[in-house]
Amino acid sequence: MAKVRKAAQIIEEQILEWKHRHTTTSSRAPKKHTYPIITISREFGARGAAFASHLARKIGYKVWDKDLLQAITEEVGAGLKTVESVDERRRQTVEDTVTGFFHNIPTNVSYLRSLIRVVSTIEEFGNSIIVGRGANYICKNPKALHVKIVSPLKFRIEDYAKRENISTTETKRLIESKDNERREFIHQNFHRDMNESSDYDIVINANSFTLDEMAEMVIHAYEKKAGILVKVYE
Repeated sequence: MAKVRKAAQIIEEQILEWKHRHTTTSSRAPKKHTYPIITISREFGARGAAFASHLARKIGYKVWDKDLLQAITEEVGAGLKTVESVDERRRQTVEDTVTGFFHNIPTNVSYLRSLIRVVSTIEEFGNSIIVGRGANYICKNPKALHVKIVSPLKFRIEDYAKRENISTTETKRLIESKDNERREFIHQNFHRDMNESSDYDIVINANSFTLDEMAEMVIHAYEKKAGILVKVYE
């Protein structure tokens, strides 16, 4: 129980700090109700994180992406760089155990335990959007909305190469590597195929719609599934 309380305290402190720094945005969030979370899964380069931030501004929710890693870092008592080395990556069980034993770093098992505790606590707080990390497989609330953002590989390569000013060849290798790491992470830890469309409530091709159009679709689906009305801010 001490670990759970610690995770809850970390998250609550981060929420209070975030509200202090973003008074206008956070004041839009519901004050009297705890609404179900939204999870955003994404293909690498499909702008899933950007969409999560855009959606959060629309409905006044808190986005958990890098902040989620920070909460896990505090939970396992390790450095952020170390936790990032485990985040959404697959490590063989024997390698994981030996490495953790000799180097006193968070293993895939300790990372997963902390991830589940932190995501479960965020779900209890509600009014949040969680990006990646298999959160849709951890979430227990049947009214939570699970979204996946995809885009054809060709367009992901072109867009990412342009944004990061790197070659398309290098970008293709990076995207395929990241997609594979995420796929293996989900398979190893949740025994699911992340490409199984039925694991999501809505799958959106980011190449076909603007961020506003995507947000409109997700908000409509969220309201229908959760049985609520969401205040939207332009």
